[in-house]
Amino acid sequence: MSELEEAVKFIKSIERKHSGKSTYEIANILRGYTRKAYTTRLWNTATGYDQEYISGEFEGKLNPNNLVVSGEVTDFGHFIAALSDQINQPGIKWSDLNGWTGDYSSWSGDIGSAIVVFRSQHENIRIQTLEEGLNRFARDSDYAADIAAYVVGSLINSRRIGSISQAIIQYDYIPYLNHVRTFIKKRFGTIIKGNSLQRPAILEAQISRSVANLIRFSNIPELWESVQDYLQSESELEFSSLVQPSRSDLLKGSLHFLTHIVNKGGLNSLRFKPYQIPAIPWLGTFNYQVSV
Repeated sequence: MSELEEAVKFIKSIERKHSGKSTYEIANILRGYTRKAYTTRLWNTATGYDQEYISGEFEGKLNPNNLVVSGEVTDFGHFIAALSDQINQPGIKWSDLNGWTGDYSSWSGDIGSAIVVFRSQHENIRIQTLEEGLNRFARDSDYAADIAAYVVGSLINSRRIGSISQAIIQYDYIPYLNHVRTFIKKRFGTIIKGNSLQRPAILEAQISRSVANLIRFSNIPELWESVQDYLQSESELEFSSLVQPSRSDLLKGSLHFLTHIVNKGGLNSLRFKPYQIPAIPWLGTFNYQVSV
């Protein structure tokens, strides 16, 4: 039995145990089997569900960080946590209300964490360049988890599939390349003609805007509890008011994500002029081009 089959088997057991609960509730219960960083007050607020970390026999059961899903190495714990912020609550389309946290708890949060940690220059954190930070906090396996959470969440919210375990099984059947393209089409409204991504400057601006908004929340201490847990620092890290989003950092972060999208989505290389201010595109672009 593969690692993924083991994980799906465990998820099915939780679904049976909580057969009267919604997929939204089950997703958040599953979050309790990932890691403590995903059961902080911030995560509970973002998802609207108070879930404690579950210790004991099955502690960290859903926390393998190099599990192959849809042919792509995926941080499975990160996927489950991000998924819990993508699934609609019963009765209302909660994901319509928490769309901003759905980004922040996945790809936008990964990029933003790298920027904030690098720019904070805390003595306990030795990250010399932003590129190093991005490669540490926004790995391909993290992006794979983010994209999986979005696509699986969409499958469940559409009611085409009634359980998380079945949605994961279906997701695994389809090549990751297809999922990448589905993600950028549905999340950003991006048009792909053949293997060419159209109007990449607009996509880059959308990514940068989301990350910029996340960084502006960096004065909320709880926002970085997951970063502290990841770094396993015993000291209290103070990120408050230390970082303001710069266009240079945002561009590096968005291009890092776009590199994953282009490479894994089987898309043609990109070359374009980025917007000077992502939130105000009518001010125009820079006079230089960037490449992906």
